[in-house]
Amino acid sequence: MGDGQTHQPNPNSWINPDHLDYFRFVGRVIGKALNDNQMLDAYFTRSFYKHILGVPVHYTDIEAIDPTYYKNLQWLLENDVAPMELTFTAEKDVFGRPEVVELKPNGANIPVTNANKNEYVQLVTEMKMTTSIKDQIDAFLRGFHELIPKPLIAIFNELELELLISGLPVIDVDDLRANTE
Repeated sequence: MGDGQTHQPNPNSWINPDHLDYFRFVGRVIGKALNDNQMLDAYFTRSFYKHILGVPVHYTDIEAIDPTYYKNLQWLLENDVAPMELTFTAEKDVFGRPEVVELKPNGANIPVTNANKNEYVQLVTEMKMTTSIKDQIDAFLRGFHELIPKPLIAIFNELELELLISGLPVIDVDDLRANTE
């Protein structure tokens, strides 16, 4: 799941009973590659790098996963939400079937107002990018931290971690010249 060039865990991976073993394995592979100074031709979403580092996600991170959803969240923050009659709930997709999730206890009965819309946006962000894939993140981190202790990567930010894991993308200058004005 991602924008076509970046990846992150799919919240529906639970359909495979061994999915957490696979995430732990991938964590080990990436940890081993990092330990051996080997670059991988794989890029993750900015939010996933933040998860590896234990850094909280921000609503702007959702843009890489769902640009339209990001624009909707941005609109909520910039406009009056009272006429929308939102509550502290969100929908998630479970194999094409929408499922309503409460973002906090009794969320279906708590209206979103202009005073609490920042909290709503943060909770929606955490649901989409953290809590819905928490088991997968935890399994990945168990494997990753078997080879790379958390204190060793804590000095990096998400951009630097991306460079450590994947390096810089290769740019084909000839192709760029041939396809631009």
